[in-house]
Amino acid sequence: MNRLRSLAVLLWLGALQAAFAATEPTEHELHTARCVAALETSTEDLAAQVKAGRADLQPELFNRLKYGAAFIGDAYLQGERDEARAQALLKAALEAQKALPAPELSARQSDCAAEGGRLLAKADFLGRAVVSHLAQRRMKKLLEG
Repeated sequence: MNRLRSLAVLLWLGALQAAFAATEPTEHELHTARCVAALETSTEDLAAQVKAGRADLQPELFNRLKYGAAFIGDAYLQGERDEARAQALLKAALEAQKALPAPELSARQSDCAAEGGRLLAKADFLGRAVVSHLAQRRMKKLLEG
C-alpha cells in the first residue's frame, strides 16, 4: 500500500511539475513580445514626429504598425490566444527594453521590422487585409490621440 501511495504521489508531483512548466512562456512568445514592444516604441516615436509635422514619415509609421500586427496575427495562428498572458509578456518586454542601449534597441527595431515584413509577405490576402485594417485603426488612434 505504501508503495502504491508513493507512486501516486510521484505521479501527482510529475503532473504538477508539467503544469508549472507549461505556464513558462515559450521562446516564440518571448520573441513575439520583444518584437511587438520594440515596434511599439518605434511607432510611438514615429507618431510623435508625424504629429509634429513630419507627414513624410506616415508611410513608415503605417508599415511599422502593420509589422507589429503581423507578429500578433502570427502568434494567434500559432495558438497563442491568451490575451492577458500576451499583455503581461508585452508589459515585461517593454520594461526590459528600457535597459537596452540605444544602438541595441535600434537594431532590434530594425530586425523586428524586417521579420514583421516577412511575416506579412507570407500571409494570405485575408490576413494582409486584417493586418492593414488593424494598422489603420491604430494609426488613427495614435495620430488623433
